[in-house]
Amino acid sequence: MTPRLWSAALLLTLLAAAAAPAEDVPPCTPDPSAPSDSLSPPAKPTNVEAGFYVTELRDIDEVTDSFRFRGAVRIHWCDPRLAFDPEKAGIRERIWVGDAASIKLANIWYPRGFPVNRAGSFEVSERILRIRHDGAVRQDLNTNVTLSADYDLRRFPFDEQILEVQIESSSADRDQLRFVPDAKRTGFAHDFEIPEWRILDVRGRVKDVDVARSDTPFQRYVLEIHIERRSGFYLWKVLLPLVVIIMLSWTVFWMQDETFAGRIRIVATGVLTVVAYQFVASEQLPRVAYLTLLDKIMVVSFALLAVTALESLLVSRMPMGSAEAHAVDRRSRWIFPLTYALLLGIVTLTSG
Repeated sequence: MTPRLWSAALLLTLLAAAAAPAEDVPPCTPDPSAPSDSLSPPAKPTNVEAGFYVTELRDIDEVTDSFRFRGAVRIHWCDPRLAFDPEKAGIRERIWVGDAASIKLANIWYPRGFPVNRAGSFEVSERILRIRHDGAVRQDLNTNVTLSADYDLRRFPFDEQILEVQIESSSADRDQLRFVPDAKRTGFAHDFEIPEWRILDVRGRVKDVDVARSDTPFQRYVLEIHIERRSGFYLWKVLLPLVVIIMLSWTVFWMQDETFAGRIRIVATGVLTVVAYQFVASEQLPRVAYLTLLDKIMVVSFALLAVTALESLLVSRMPMGSAEAHAVDRRSRWIFPLTYALLLGIVTLTSG
C-alpha cells in the first residue's frame, strides 16, 4: 500500500473514531481542588488512559536494533476546568482536527509524552481532539516513528521477540500523572503482513522508572508487541540444504576401496559449503557475543565433518579392503546419523 493510501486509511480511522459516541469515555466529575492554572495537571494524580492500535510494522532490523511503528493512539483524561454548559453552547462536545487541535492543546494541560526508545524520525500525521461538556478530554492521533529494540537472538531462526513502544511524560511525575492501559483500544490490524514476522499479541503495561531530572519516579507506558519469526526461509533454504550436505559427506562410509585422498575430497567439499552458508547467515545478524541456535547447528555440523575426516584417516591407516576397515565403516553408517540427530535435538532444546 502506498504512503498516500496509508494516510487516507489512517485519516478515515481517526474520523470514524471522532464520530463515535462520547459515552465511551467515562463521565468527568467536578473537582473543587483543581488548580486554576489551565497548564497545570487538573488533579494529583491525573489518570490518563492510553490505547495503541498497531496498523503497520516495518523495517524490523536486528542489525541496527530498530523497527518502525505506525499506529493509531488514543488517550483520554478528565479536566473539569474545561467543562461548559451544553445548553448555552448548543453542543455536547467540541471537536478540533489537525492544526486546530494542536493550537488548542497549546493552551490547556495535556499529557505531553514522548517515545523514550525513539531511534529515528517521529511523525504525527493526523490529530483529533474532543472535549465533552463535563470536561472529559480525548485525543486521537496517528503516529509513525522509528524505535530502538532489544533483540534476543539465541533461538534464531525460530525466535520470538518483544518490540516495545515506551511512552513517558516529559514533565509530570508519578504524583501528577498515572497511565492506565486501555485494553479495549489496544490491538493490531489483521490485514497487513510482515514478510518475515507474525504478530502474536499486543498489550500495554505501566511501570515506575527513576529519572535523573526528578527525585520522584515517573510512570512509563510500555506497549509490548509480541512477534514470531516466520522461519520457513531459513528452514528450507539454509537448514535443509545444510543437513543434506552433511548426509552426503557420509557416503565415504561406502567408499571402502577408495584412498584417503578420494574420501577427504568429499568431506572438504562439505566443509567449504558449510563455511559459505555460515557467511550468508552471518550477514543477516548483528555481531552478538553469544551463539544463536543457527550458529550452534553450524558448529555441530563442522564437528561432524571433522570427525568424518578423522574416520577416513583411521580407515586409511588400515589395510585397504580389510575386515577391520569394513567394520569401522559399517558402524559409522548408523553411529554418525544418530549422533547428528541427537546433537541437533540437544542444541534445539537447550537454546534460549
